[in-house]
Amino acid sequence: MKLKDLRYFCYLCQVGSFTETAKHFNVKQPTVTLAIKRLESSLHIQLIYRDHSQNFLKVTSPGKILYEHATSILNEVQLAKIEINNFSQEKIRFGLPPIIGNLYLPLVVPELNEKNLLQNMIVDESGSEQLTKDLIDGKIDIGLLGSFAPINDPRLSATRITSRDFAIISSNKHWLNNYTEVSFSDLKGEQFISLDSKFIHRKVLQHYSSRAGFTPNIIFKTQSISILKRMVEQNSGIALLVGDAVALGDKLKSTPLTDEFDDKFNISIVTRKNYLLKNQEWELVTQLLKIKDKLQY
Repeated sequence: MKLKDLRYFCYLCQVGSFTETAKHFNVKQPTVTLAIKRLESSLHIQLIYRDHSQNFLKVTSPGKILYEHATSILNEVQLAKIEINNFSQEKIRFGLPPIIGNLYLPLVVPELNEKNLLQNMIVDESGSEQLTKDLIDGKIDIGLLGSFAPINDPRLSATRITSRDFAIISSNKHWLNNYTEVSFSDLKGEQFISLDSKFIHRKVLQHYSSRAGFTPNIIFKTQSISILKRMVEQNSGIALLVGDAVALGDKLKSTPLTDEFDDKFNISIVTRKNYLLKNQEWELVTQLLKIKDKLQY
């Protein structure tokens, strides 16, 4: 099988049109037709059913099987090209969510600096949800990511460093200021400020609310931790964040939850499955593993 034939086939399955497929790859339509025939001939089975009288195209069941495998093959080929092209480079393509970057990475910055790693890091800063996608797509090679459950994606390899508790963040003017802990069900009538879908916090908020029997009243979503904290300081609403997010200079209260939720803020070193770490990336992993020992519980 030729990779180009598989590319034509997969795109044809997606758009359902020989004409659109030919236009997308800037080739003539017979080129696409011949590619499909070559695949069918090599597999000895019909992959595409085409009714010319009604201009109708259908992917057969064997064709659907090939599509699933061909998509994976083409993705792996693309990742292989990216990894090979980047292997000779000294740079470390590193994914770092803002909360982890602010709270946990500084614990090992002196070591990273001593090992001359900081100047060789190209850092992609976004939420863990987005960075996980970037990792799978080959846009980054290693990440220090957050998750609300242990990472169990067959495409990824993850080493969990530690787990931290989520808490409710509120203004010092909020009624929670008088409480040492709170049940999530007591927050039913509250307004929430939330991080957007690029962060795992949004899913955790939805999950906790569902367990407590209500839909959260999210009045504002943001990608900025600073904006979220400033709005909560103004008592515009409360937020669900990892409890460590409240610093000494913040005019905020961090209130632990009494609920026994299994979901924690898990911090893990994550790479693609079978990704071959370069020497500097191995050194980075070694230093990141020290975060657990440096955390104050």
